[in-house]
Amino acid sequence: MKRIFAIFILVLSNVLSVKGQCDLLIDYSVEKIPSTSQGTVRLLFPDGKSAIVFDDTVKQMQKEYHLKQLGEYRLTVTFSNVISGRDSMERTFTLTGEEYKVETTVHFRRERKDLSDWKNKDSINSGRFSITKYSNPSPLVKMEYLSSSAGENGEFPGPLFLVKNESKDTLYGEWLPGYFWGTLSRWVDGKYVGDFGGEICTTWANEPPLYPGSVKPAWVASFGKRIFPGKYRFNLYYSTENNRKGTVSLVYESDTFRWRSSVQNWHLLTCEFETKPEE
Repeated sequence: MKRIFAIFILVLSNVLSVKGQCDLLIDYSVEKIPSTSQGTVRLLFPDGKSAIVFDDTVKQMQKEYHLKQLGEYRLTVTFSNVISGRDSMERTFTLTGEEYKVETTVHFRRERKDLSDWKNKDSINSGRFSITKYSNPSPLVKMEYLSSSAGENGEFPGPLFLVKNESKDTLYGEWLPGYFWGTLSRWVDGKYVGDFGGEICTTWANEPPLYPGSVKPAWVASFGKRIFPGKYRFNLYYSTENNRKGTVSLVYESDTFRWRSSVQNWHLLTCEFETKPEE
């Protein structure tokens, strides 16, 4: 799906003190659009102060801000052009000290007015506004590497892991609620690098989520990944809400504009392991 107008806001949270600190990076770009459009992003801080962090019609721009407060932040995004006039949406996120990254993405584009009719040539301006917060995992959610397992029938090349939920929350996978698929980083020159995954298939049969007091297997992408001997880290995101990562819902529509939006919270669970030639 082609982007016509995009504003990316990346909030990287690096909590260093009781007050909390994080960097706010705004990455703005404009692609093919039928008329000049103005994007505005206003940020309201937990102490009640506000700042306009973006307000322009340029094609590309990056800005970086430093956030020092814990609490609720409010983002208001406004879109304006001669076709649809002016429209806006507001969303919030909260920094508690557990977050290490918050990504806010706003995409604007032209799309068919009637999405169910491929022959319909009428179009409408559409905005996609999502906030995805990434937090540290609960200490009651644990994961271990299964060095000798390749599935019940050897159907996966591995590596395989076991996720144990000792919390009171029900846990959901990134792409399908009952499956926990992640990516790999490899240890190179004193640090983990890369985010290696594989094919994601969302047509798998339904499986229940991970209930409290239960365990589930986890692996790389949907079909595993053969790896060479070395040191790795498996990166797995889970949520306590039933959301497919990156999905947005229709929340508002007029004759000239359509908004889709979501606010999601994902927790990163990691497991470091090492494979040797004899494995």
